[in-house]
Formats: sequence, C-alpha cells, structure tokens
Amino acid sequence: MTEVHNFVSPFAADPADVPEVSIGQYILESLHSNSRLNSSKPWVIDAHTGVTVLFSQIEPHSKKIASGLARLGFCKDVLHFVTYETAQLYLVQIAVWRLGGAVRGCYQLENTDEYVRQLKETGARFILVDDDTEESLQKAAALLDWPVIFLSFTNLSKQNIVSIQNLLEDDGSSFPSYVDIDCRDDTILIPNTSGSTGVPKGVLHTHYSMIAFNHHPKALEHLNFDFMTPMSNYAMGSYVVSIASLLRGSTIIHLGKFHRDNYVSNMLKYKPGNCLMYPFVATWFARCHELSQVDLSFVKIITIGGGVLDPTTAELLSKRMPSAKIVRVYASTETLDISNTLQDDSPEKLVFVQHKGQLCLSSGKLLPYVEAKILDINSGVRLGGNEIGEICIRSPYLTKGYLSAESTTGVHLIKDELGWLHTGDVGFFDTAGRIFVTERLGFMFKYFMFMVSPTEIEAVLQEHPGVQSVGVVGVPNEETENLAKAFVVRQPGVEVSALELCKLVESRLPNYKYLHGGVEFIEQLPESKGNKLDRIALKQLALQKRYLS
Repeated sequence: MTEVHNFVSPFAADPADVPEVSIGQYILESLHSNSRLNSSKPWVIDAHTGVTVLFSQIEPHSKKIASGLARLGFCKDVLHFVTYETAQLYLVQIAVWRLGGAVRGCYQLENTDEYVRQLKETGARFILVDDDTEESLQKAAALLDWPVIFLSFTNLSKQNIVSIQNLLEDDGSSFPSYVDIDCRDDTILIPNTSGSTGVPKGVLHTHYSMIAFNHHPKALEHLNFDFMTPMSNYAMGSYVVSIASLLRGSTIIHLGKFHRDNYVSNMLKYKPGNCLMYPFVATWFARCHELSQVDLSFVKIITIGGGVLDPTTAELLSKRMPSAKIVRVYASTETLDISNTLQDDSPEKLVFVQHKGQLCLSSGKLLPYVEAKILDINSGVRLGGNEIGEICIRSPYLTKGYLSAESTTGVHLIKDELGWLHTGDVGFFDTAGRIFVTERLGFMFKYFMFMVSPTEIEAVLQEHPGVQSVGVVGVPNEETENLAKAFVVRQPGVEVSALELCKLVESRLPNYKYLHGGVEFIEQLPESKGNKLDRIALKQLALQKRYLS
C-alpha cells in the first residue's frame, strides 16, 4: 500500500525565522545591507515608454511620494490603479506600503460596472490613472458615494488630478515619523483572481506573507538574473518580481503593452539573463521563426509559470534555446510560488514521467516553508505518492483570504482550521518529491461518467508540427454531457487537416478523450486579460458556433 503523508520541501526552513516587520522596513534594510541604496543600476525599465527607475532612487523618491500622499490625506488607504505604466508605478507602491496602505490594480480595458464594483469593495479614495484610462475611471468614480482624489503619471490639465511628478517634487516633510502596522494582519496587496469562475476576487496578502515568501534564499533564485517580463502590472506575478528584484539586485525589463511582434527585438535590445513567460506565450515563442535568425545565447533561464506547459513545447523550447535552462514554476495568486525546477537534482534539463498513459512535465520540488497533500477528487481521502488528486497547500505565505463586503471582518476565509488551502489544481508527486500539475479542476469536463482533461488532449495535438497553438473545451451535449472540441491555430507553412488531428488523438488516447466535437481552425486563440488562453471565451465561441450551425 502507498504510504499516505504530507509532502514537504527538501529545504530546511523554520517560519519562526521570518522577521515580523513591515514590508517597507524589510525592503529598505535589505537595500542598505546590500549597498544598493546608492546603486546607479536600473531597478525597473518600462520597455514601452523608456522610463527607468534606479536603485538609488527607491528610498528618496518613494519617501517624497509618500509625503505627498500623506499631505493629500492618504492614511492606510487602498490605492486603486488602472494604468499601463510599469516603472514609476512600483515606486508609488512602495510609497503606499511605507504609509501602511495597500494597492489594487485592474485591467485597463475593464467595463465601468466592474471598476465600480472593485472600488466599492475597497472603498478606495485614491485612484491612479494615465492618459489611456483616465476617462473610464472618471465615469466610474462619478457613480461612487464618496469623493475621490485622482493621481496620474501624466500632467493632465484637470483640476481634480494630481501628477505623480508633483509628488516627486515634495520636500518629504509630511512623511510620518511612525506608522502603526500589524504585519500579520495589515494588507499590502489585493491582486485579482482571473475571474474564470465568476467575477474577479480580491486576494489579500499581508506584510508578513510577502516577507515570508521572499525571506529564504532558495525561494526565488531564478530571479537573481536581470529579467524581462510580459506580465500585466496588476497581476500577482508583477508584485512578486518587484519585491524579489529589490532584494536580489536584479533589473526588471517590463514590457508594459505586450506585443508578440516586438518581443524578440526587446530581448535583443535589453539582453535579459532570464525571460518570464506564460505557457501561452511559450507555445508561440518555441515555434517563432525568428529564433533561427538571432543569437539569444545571453538568455540563461526561461521561467514559465501561470499554467500547465505541454511536454512538446517544453522540449522544443529547450532545443531551440540550448543555452537556457527551462525553469517551471507552479504558483497561484492565493498561494504565491509553490515549487520550481531550479533546484531539481536531476541531470536532465526537463523531467518527464508517464502517468497512466499521460506524459507529464515536472514543476519541481516544494519551496521552503511549503507543505502539500493530495486529496481524491471525489471522496476527499488523502492519497500517497504517484496518486493523482487535488493539490492542497499550507505555508506561512498563503493569502489571508478574499476581500468580502459581506463579512463583518471584510475577509472571506478560504483556509481550513488547520491552515490548508484547496488549490483547485490536479496533480501528483513522484517518489523523488517532485510535483506534477496536470490540470485545473475547473477546466475538466465529463464525457458520460469519465472526466476529461483538455490539457492532456492539447498536449497530444501540440506534437503535430502543423499546430502552432491549440485550445480544447467541452461542448454541452444532451447524450454524453460534453463533447471535446479543439480550436487550432496552424503553424505557417505546414499542412494539417482536421482529420489528421482527430486520428492523432485517437492513436494516443482512450475513446472518451477523442475529439467527438471535432476540430476547427482559427486565426488566433482568445487571450485573457493576463495574456493567458481565455477558456471562457473559447467555450463561448464553441457554443456560438454550435448555435449558428
């Protein structure tokens, strides 16, 4: 019988060693101890605008901004930002944290009702915008029951807008000498969930959770290199890298408005040692024709997180970028990083295993302070090694909970009484302690009584050289519950037919995983607000096609 137990990190770590201080104090002490307070090295570069913030500017400029905010009445408030700016935004965030406040960002093309809903959730009195977003947020603010102070990165000539440049000219005299901060309870970040199961939920992270996440030297070693990121400035990952880079002395090249057509040119311009990608971006990048025309040997690490990476793309990327180590990261907004492959002791660049006929790619070993357990999807019974089920996580840097207007405390708790959080991810551990994430529980669908994983079917389809990218969804069917349907973007110059792809799946998978709903070729897969495959939009497209037919 397989032994049933908790899975733990191979790195010895005692949560009692985590300092119980404010994030501002923690950051500035680190900058001072590592002699970065006077460093002329860039901390953040906004590749879209060219705006750069130096390490030497972090302490004085954040103090000036904080003083200016305090002069405007900011006091442990929530700053709501909707902007494309990514360099000085990070300075503003540090200023907010030094005042004991929190930040919450939002998608720049969101609808007015959603802006209003989020503003009401936080009760935000300060809204940070730019030229592109100011008009939309003015409309939203007009629907609130309280006055709002607008801040902007541009000098908009309007009476109720304060320029960040004006705050940077503050003399610093209103910076408070003392701010009462409860590091375990006071929130600093409210990133949004993806909204894949409804409206986006605000995830609450505290001073303590972010310090615990960064404190162990093994936690984020892949961010020791200067790195380029296409992440949205309001995504959890952007908060992670902004703090990690401060502590490690690495430069962030933030792409701001991400476009595929200038991705490689930005790599050549900035020569990052590490490139961060979502699987959706990696799938395209691994098949990008430009890779054979340029020298990218300066890239030493490609970090991939935010979803399941199919084995074919992983191998192709490894072959086309031979000088780079592919680092898989398993993380979520609620849990932060759970594992990565950087410290894997395997000599192989990529670790695959066959699990019940499915080829699975390792997401590495658990990070310091992290415990995990696997529960049977149907019964909830705890499982052992090599048994697949829902992944549950316990660590000192889990979210405090979701922002909730209904709760008397303002927090909807999502951990159980023993501190475990159900991730909604499906996976297993091998005998070496590596975690393999196979699917999101919410993405799976039934064909008769069988559960079908779209990611498994996508992985098979990605093996065909004529497939650039693919998304599979379940289309409702009265007889079978669902039929698997694939939407495929063809690789330019390579012929492929729907029949070929259906036969490929039939040669590799059992009948209940066949593409009973067929294959449809499209020009581009829908992307979510965070540059990931938008499965909700893909499902809507499938339903629309069925209705029209």
